[in-house]
Amino acid sequence: MPVTKKPLRFSHCEGHTDLCYSDSGRYILTCGADGDVRILDGVEDDDPQSHRIGDKVYSLAYMNDHFYTASDDNCVQVHTFPEGAPDGIVTRFTSPATHMCFNKTGTHMLVGASDFSIKLVELKSSSQKVFLGHDAPVLSIALDGKEEYVASASCDGTVKVWKVADQSCVKTFTILPKANDISSAKTLCRLTWHPKNGKLIVPVDKEVHVYERNTWELSYTLKDDTIKELVSITVFSPCGSYLAVSCIDGWVLIFDFKLGVCVERVQHDKKLTISALAWNPKGNKEIAFCDNQGNLGVLENVIPEGGASVNKAAPVVTGDQFNELFDDGDDDMLIQATNQGSSTPVHTVAAFDDDDNDSEIDIGKIKARYNIGDDMESQDGDSVKPSADGDTESVRSGRPAPPLQPQHSGPRPTPLQRPFQPGSTPVHLSQRFMMWNSVGIIKQYNTEEENSLDVEFHDTSVHHAMHLENTMNFTMADMSTEAVVLACESGEENTSTLMCLHFSSWDNNKDWTLPMPKGEEIQAVTVGEGWIAAATDKRNVRIVSVGGVQQEIFSVPGPVVTMAGHSHQLMVVYHMGTGVPGDQYLGVKLMYVRGKKKCVIPGEHLPLSPKATLSWLGFSAEGSPFAVDSSGIVRMLNRRFGSTWMPVANLRSHAKGKSDNFWMVGVCENPEQIRCVPCKGSVYPPTLPRPAVTILPFQLPLCELTTEKGQFEEKHWRNHILTGHYDFWRSMGWEVEEGDMEQARKPMTEALMQLFALSCKADREFRAIELCEMMPSQHAVQLAIKYASRMKRMQLAEKISDVARQKAEEEAARLQQDMEEEEEEEPHFRNILRTARYKTTTEWSDRTEQDEEEEDMEQEDAEEEEEETHSSGPMLHLNQKKEMKTKATIQLSGTRKNPFKSNTKTTPTSVRGTSVFDDMKKQQKSSKSPVGLGTEQKTQKKKGPMQMKLFQSKKEKEESETQQAQTPETPNNKKRANPFQLWLEENKSRLEDENPGLEEADFTVIATTEYASLPREEKKKWMEKAKAASTPVTPSTPTSVPTTNTEDTPTSGTDKKKRKRDEMDENDQNETTESSKIKNKMDNLPKKKKPLSQSTNSKLAAFKRD
Repeated sequence: MPVTKKPLRFSHCEGHTDLCYSDSGRYILTCGADGDVRILDGVEDDDPQSHRIGDKVYSLAYMNDHFYTASDDNCVQVHTFPEGAPDGIVTRFTSPATHMCFNKTGTHMLVGASDFSIKLVELKSSSQKVFLGHDAPVLSIALDGKEEYVASASCDGTVKVWKVADQSCVKTFTILPKANDISSAKTLCRLTWHPKNGKLIVPVDKEVHVYERNTWELSYTLKDDTIKELVSITVFSPCGSYLAVSCIDGWVLIFDFKLGVCVERVQHDKKLTISALAWNPKGNKEIAFCDNQGNLGVLENVIPEGGASVNKAAPVVTGDQFNELFDDGDDDMLIQATNQGSSTPVHTVAAFDDDDNDSEIDIGKIKARYNIGDDMESQDGDSVKPSADGDTESVRSGRPAPPLQPQHSGPRPTPLQRPFQPGSTPVHLSQRFMMWNSVGIIKQYNTEEENSLDVEFHDTSVHHAMHLENTMNFTMADMSTEAVVLACESGEENTSTLMCLHFSSWDNNKDWTLPMPKGEEIQAVTVGEGWIAAATDKRNVRIVSVGGVQQEIFSVPGPVVTMAGHSHQLMVVYHMGTGVPGDQYLGVKLMYVRGKKKCVIPGEHLPLSPKATLSWLGFSAEGSPFAVDSSGIVRMLNRRFGSTWMPVANLRSHAKGKSDNFWMVGVCENPEQIRCVPCKGSVYPPTLPRPAVTILPFQLPLCELTTEKGQFEEKHWRNHILTGHYDFWRSMGWEVEEGDMEQARKPMTEALMQLFALSCKADREFRAIELCEMMPSQHAVQLAIKYASRMKRMQLAEKISDVARQKAEEEAARLQQDMEEEEEEEPHFRNILRTARYKTTTEWSDRTEQDEEEEDMEQEDAEEEEEETHSSGPMLHLNQKKEMKTKATIQLSGTRKNPFKSNTKTTPTSVRGTSVFDDMKKQQKSSKSPVGLGTEQKTQKKKGPMQMKLFQSKKEKEESETQQAQTPETPNNKKRANPFQLWLEENKSRLEDENPGLEEADFTVIATTEYASLPREEKKKWMEKAKAASTPVTPSTPTSVPTTNTEDTPTSGTDKKKRKRDEMDENDQNETTESSKIKNKMDNLPKKKKPLSQSTNSKLAAFKRD
């Protein structure tokens, strides 16, 4: 009687559906994505019982008048049958359970879950055994009939065999397609054990593999021409003689396991994927199944009474025919003929069974009994036959035995990690991310309908989104704000090719391709600022410009794993060799490919967690290298500490479940952000719906993080590490904003001050001194001195003041060295500027040179006055850091100032040719350096070219000296007020109230300390007050003095105004220098009357008379 198919009936909504039979075989239980469990009294039951379990039910099992469910609440719950009342919880997971099964007696339950774990639970005592080792959700599990082994299949592409006694993995097969989650898996891989001989049955691709017990070697495979798609589920009949197999295209096949042939084939009416398959426990005639649309179906009369009608049976002969063909002495001839005519046959039958029909003799069984063609030794020329005691013995032939192969008894070498692209998902996925970084996203769609790429930019101002046809089957990609880089492997018609879409180019041709040499495959690509790098399997790294010009090529010592680029930096990771068992031995190179090309890290070991692989490599937005391993540890290159890798975060610590992961996207140091995509129950995110990005914080794995001391230490060192990019920018010659750097490093100073306060409270004064030595600024040290004084720890304050003196001396020495270096470089730069000017001498070019020399003198005077202004107190000698930036630009003729432009509205332009006399009337500058408040004097290094008035008559000199001697004392001659003294006069009473009973020396220390800690803006106000207090009041009526003959003074009113304006500018710019005091004295001298307007000839005549 042929197989009878019952009409399909709706059971659950669309999605994964599971089913099982009750022990009696009367009831069918189903569960689905709607969260219900339905109990049907036969497939034709029109009013089934329904029980609400949860939002989703993933797996279902029945045993001993109870049914068990695995729902979305991540637990396995037991219910009474048929009432469906909850009767307890068997076990819990961090993710939903995916598959369940029982042993024969029902005392133990085996459960696999999406959190990569497997549990064997004893139902009576609730004791558990946990099996850990998978790297992805578990697809299916199976318990050996003897309860010695457990088999499991996972989305990580492996099938593992575990030993129940010690939960150890004894065998691993990498034979399945990989997937992110069960929902995206191509096959459920429902493996099983033979109920009698204990062989392992695994659905692999389009066939069924049968593995021997204990040796785990492939015994034979079950195939059929009907199977066109992947095999998904395998289930043995209750008698163990038949194996039901379902495929993803709706086919259900029944195999005679002894003969290895298919006896029945039935296909789903709608060719839908079969999601569940179960035999009726009371006989071999009925099979129930469910599809992925929630429909329930039943096949009846699967195995007819009297045995199976074999469609494709092996050749079988009767005993009489066998006796007629062979005599008793023809055994050797039969064996010899079999050896000559058979190499390695494909097994289609199983071993001999004692209960076989004696009237039928199978040649395959004869071979199996006498190991003909199956044993390795028989293939090498040795025949094997049984001895008298039942064992086998080898009979040597005339051919010598082959040499023995060497066997390795130690640990096996760790397989090398394959190349990958950071920020990409596996290539085998039909919809995947080719690249996700801080610039944008590249998605690939590789289905039967289309093969295309979608390029999106986070900032649409960079470029609009693009849709590209993937005709060359690109599998690698990277993107920047300049270009999109694609790479593909070689095919039948083309070699491995690199393609660039240079969308920032100003010309019309924005894309170009670069095919690799024949036989060289691209394995990783990256793009930087103006360059592209491609690593190949020949261990070459090729650098090409974004315009397509080949520039550099170099080799790495081992196979490339991945690459990353940022600005002018290129980082390459490769295999350095074989590491300890289970670990990857990776090396890293960091080099600059633009500007000053050099190799920063020539090839050092890249640290990884034990038994981990590299999962992400890249740079932060500020240009610091980062690496993430499969254990979730984020490491950063610490340039300040010998280019070492420091762990700065643990992504797994933020995961809610063991199966949850975070997929790295990017890193930012300021603000402190780790951008990741959360993956629940998987390693990689799905493309649809588009996942959201999560911001995770940095945290250094320091000790005692639960205490205040540990938290402040972690805060300090985290800020210290994550602000190191400012020093890197300075070393590269890039401009750094001092305000931004100070603001970024402010938390570090605050953490040090808090640690200092904790040390003082705990009487750890030595630790407090160590913290003061770590403080980055003088301001922080002064605050520490003030705090120690308020805590009445004067000895500690004295020790900290010693530290402050040492820091001040180091700061002064460093500033002095920087100034000397600038002064050494400045004359050479001035010469370059002067040689760059036009050779034609004009009056404004002469003035420009003189103005530059005067600016140099004024700058030196200002530096010397600055040293005097910040005079040291009785305890500290602190010099405020002053920025010394020399900016020089080459002035071309088109950018020079207009010599004919008047500085005042009423003053006419000077007559042509009079500039010679204007230059003669520059005021003489003092050649002596000002003497500071301290004991040291600084000698002036440079002298201006106009230190004496040229052509000045002796008579004018004598009159000038007489006028200076007769001039009464004016306010300009008074000593300039000190800003500190003014501040102290105003705040003295407050300081005495806050610090009563202090001696004069201690009071002076506190006053100078508080004044030195004032902000720069407030100090500037006090300096202005001191300047105002020392500014003289110019009398309205000038003192009359004898005047000389106007004919003897070759000056004009215009020259007097210009000189006066120059002197006023110099006074404003050098108000803190000693030379300003001399100028103030000269300003108070009686002014000469303006001479009448004279012609050029009269000036020349006067010049000749002198």
